[in-house]
Amino acid sequence: MPCPKPEIYCNLFGCMTQAEWLQSIGYGIATVVAGFSIWSYFYSQKKQRELDMVKFSIELHRRLFDDEDLKEILNLIDGTILEQASLEEFKMGSKKRKFITFFEEMSLLVRAKFISEDFALYMFGYYAMQAKDNKHFMNDDMSDERVDFGIFFDFAESYRAKESTLNPSKILITHPSLITKLKNRLNPFGN
Repeated sequence: MPCPKPEIYCNLFGCMTQAEWLQSIGYGIATVVAGFSIWSYFYSQKKQRELDMVKFSIELHRRLFDDEDLKEILNLIDGTILEQASLEEFKMGSKKRKFITFFEEMSLLVRAKFISEDFALYMFGYYAMQAKDNKHFMNDDMSDERVDFGIFFDFAESYRAKESTLNPSKILITHPSLITKLKNRLNPFGN
C-alpha cells in the first residue's frame, strides 16, 4: 500500500508540510523566549551594577559622617574660630591624616575611573577645600608640601575649579567611559 503524500501548505514564506510549519513555529517561539531570557539577564545585571554603585556611594558618605574621627574633623572645620583652633592640637594629627587619606582615596577612585569626578567633587569636594584652606587644619604638624599630600591638594583644587559648574541634575556616580563600556558589554548588538 503506497504512503499517502503529505499535504503541502503554502504562504508568503514558502511551501512546507504541516509538520514542518509546526516545527518552524516552535523554533520561532524558542528563539523569542531565548532572546527575551538573554535580554532579561543582561538588563538585571545592569540594574544590579547600578544598585551596587549606589550602595558604594552611600557607604562612602557614611564612612565620612559615621567615623568618629572624620566626623570630629568635619565639625571642627565647620565650627567657630575657637573650635577650629583645637585642630592645631597635637592629638589631632593622626585624625587629620586620616581625613586627608579619605580624600586621597576619592581622588584615586576618580583617577581609576571607578567613580566620576563630578560625583566625587559634588559629594566630598567642599570638605576637602575647607580643610585645605583652614589655617588651623594645615598648621605646622601638617605639611603643605605636594610631596606629602599632593593628591589631596589636587582634589581640593579640582573642587575649587569646578565648584561653580557642578550641576547636580547631571551628576553620574560612575565615570562616563565606564558607562559606555558597560553599555557595549551589556548590549553587543547596539540596540
